[in-house]
Amino acid sequence: MRWGFIVVLLIVAAVATGVVRDAQPSVQAQDSTPAAPSPGAAADGAVFRPLAAGSIEVLAPGVANVVLGRIALAPGASIPFDPMDPSAVLIYAAAGELTFRVDVPMTVARAAGSATPAPPEEVAADTEFTLRDGDSAIFPGAMAGEVRNDGAEEATAWVVDISHLTDAAATPTP
Repeated sequence: MRWGFIVVLLIVAAVATGVVRDAQPSVQAQDSTPAAPSPGAAADGAVFRPLAAGSIEVLAPGVANVVLGRIALAPGASIPFDPMDPSAVLIYAAAGELTFRVDVPMTVARAAGSATPAPPEEVAADTEFTLRDGDSAIFPGAMAGEVRNDGAEEATAWVVDISHLTDAAATPTP
């Protein structure tokens, strides 16, 4: 009986993974929204590969789309931030150096060299800052700026993009 339960559990997990992987968010783009590049597409020396994605209910009936990906910027490559994009983004630098400039104040978590975490570093708006291996920062939505690779080698980072898909979540339902 115990093995039967484990087999059923594995089958349910496999089916659920397939359903979540193939699920599409119930949002339609407006006519003026430019088409998104295909996953893994390169744009001016930058490559983003989504690795996992899903939706989560936040402040019902609101829904957020969460995407985990990896970005790679070739030396000299840059990506502008769209000030109309409401997505919040968490970036964890994995290799190389990524230089940012954004029009909002930021807090950067620097990689800890020991067991004691370093205190967060405050960065003023419109000030350049660099994330290196192990550094991270959370970027709010609707900000202008850019990220670029000023180094001589490819720079990579893990990226978590959180997009709120509905406007109806102003008040939680009882």
